[in-house]
Amino acid sequence: MKLSWGYRVMFLYIGFIALIVFFVTKSLNQKVDLVSTDYYAQELKYQDKIESIKRNNDLTIPAIINYDEFGLSVVFPAELKSSDLKGTIHLFRPSDSNKDKSYPIKTDVNNIQAIPTSELEKGMFRVKIEYEANGKSYYTEKQIVIR
Repeated sequence: MKLSWGYRVMFLYIGFIALIVFFVTKSLNQKVDLVSTDYYAQELKYQDKIESIKRNNDLTIPAIINYDEFGLSVVFPAELKSSDLKGTIHLFRPSDSNKDKSYPIKTDVNNIQAIPTSELEKGMFRVKIEYEANGKSYYTEKQIVIR
């Protein structure tokens, strides 16, 4: 039995509509995480962050974020070794905010902080370090992929 061209066009339109309905329902059920829940307030303070980044980069040796098979380590500048470092190391997971982690800064005698990555799930993280020393704020970040 051969279908006429009218039925073929009708089946094509019905198939197209079904495909559109499928994609709309799929997109409505997709979970969307905002980068931050208070992004507007953070945007107003962005100039402070720019100045903190510049201060970090102006140091003789800025804070360095290293990742290898042993874990994540942050080497803070030697010129800030005698000062009292305060701040946080935030591991931001863009794909799922439930996997974000924050650690207070607690350096060893060499001004290094080690973070074991065994407790983190595999995937991409953005390491954001906000720290303060001698009354000045500093900021740096780096993207890493945990394998």
